[in-house]
Amino acid sequence: MLNFLPQNNKKKIILEYLSRILIMLLIFLFFAVVLLISLFIPSIIFSKYKNQTVKNQLESIKITNINENQDPIELIKKINTMIGILSGGNTVSLLMSNTIQKIISLKNKDIEILSISISDNSTSSEKIIINGIAKTRDGLTLFDKDLKNDGLFYSVDLPISNLIKNTNAQFTITLIYNKK
Repeated sequence: MLNFLPQNNKKKIILEYLSRILIMLLIFLFFAVVLLISLFIPSIIFSKYKNQTVKNQLESIKITNINENQDPIELIKKINTMIGILSGGNTVSLLMSNTIQKIISLKNKDIEILSISISDNSTSSEKIIINGIAKTRDGLTLFDKDLKNDGLFYSVDLPISNLIKNTNAQFTITLIYNKK
């Protein structure tokens, strides 16, 4: 049928066909862009929210560090004393380090040690206080027995009040370590 049309009308039909294809292509691109934008908007909002949250957390950390800031000289003194204790430069701290390792090796699976405090009573003995939680009463009594049988400590004191609870009992054991 195209062959029966005059040349002028053939050009108009071809132009109209190309314009329809171009219009359909533009409509497809428009819908594709709208769909992609609608899919990316939630992730953009989430990333901005996450960025703002991280900024707020960083500011709060900076503020708490400024508020808790101490005198630099005092901080350096504390750090130096901690380094002196942990480095094991003197024989007392080395001896206490070995004692703490011995206490930890004697504990069983039912014992969780929360803190170990050491105080120097006199030149001949040191007092070691162990605080923790025992999962079972039997585990606590076994730990107490192991500490007494080890022979490293002059005295092992586990108050009876620590044995009242059957499970998850908080305990405090006082050890007297004989330096001699």
